[in-house]
Amino acid sequence: MALWFVIVITLCLAALIKPLLGLLSSPSSAGPKLPPGPLTFPLIGNLLWLRKSFTELEPILRSLHSKHGPMVTLHIGPRPTVFVSSRSLAHQALVQNGAAFADRPPALLTSKILSCDQHNINSAFYGPTWRVLRRNLTAEILHPARVRSYSRARRWVLDILLDRLRAAGPKTAVRAVDHFQYAMFCLLVLMCFGDRLEERQIREVEEVQRGLLLSIRRFAVLNYYPRVGRILFRRRWEEFHQLRRNQKNVLLPLIRARSEARLGFFMPFIY
Repeated sequence: MALWFVIVITLCLAALIKPLLGLLSSPSSAGPKLPPGPLTFPLIGNLLWLRKSFTELEPILRSLHSKHGPMVTLHIGPRPTVFVSSRSLAHQALVQNGAAFADRPPALLTSKILSCDQHNINSAFYGPTWRVLRRNLTAEILHPARVRSYSRARRWVLDILLDRLRAAGPKTAVRAVDHFQYAMFCLLVLMCFGDRLEERQIREVEEVQRGLLLSIRRFAVLNYYPRVGRILFRRRWEEFHQLRRNQKNVLLPLIRARSEARLGFFMPFIY
């Protein structure tokens, strides 16, 4: 027990060295000047912010903006985050200087694993990969012609929703949100994989996706000093990797089946 205590204390001190050196360094050697924000203590202040959800941050941000101005810096996670409340500043940054803000920063470690090294439209770097993903989204999902093509699928999902509501019985309380969520999930799965899946498969997809989404806050601490965290939070890392494996085991067979179906469709035209 004494040995483990010494190891933990040593790792914690090692994790604090970098922030403390940052405080002692001269301003000229620091990074770019950031907007004002609340005082943050090395490591401790960051961990406190990680325990806040987005709904809890909103009232805090309102009070901080009234105190510090339209731009506020919070140290949430290993990188500072700047929040902008002014419409004119947001327009100036995103519209007038869109090219300067078009890129995405390197993802945190857990997000990098879940996004397959930032290969999705939410986190991909601005460049060829992002353009392909954007073109796929706009042409295959959001285009009016594609939206109209899913009219039969929407009717099918509506029938599922009505059948489930009727099956609940007229004399019992119905938790409608569960049935609406399931119906919408049926539609999204059909749009993603191009086929109507069995209820068992839909439930499996829903379970793995929901499990990861509900655990995001729990795994946020893993992004702090990963080398140290892999020792201190070994069980939590194992839990994270198990959820990721479950997701792959459910989604990859569906993706491969869709790819093989498309390949079979185009094969006669390849000589």
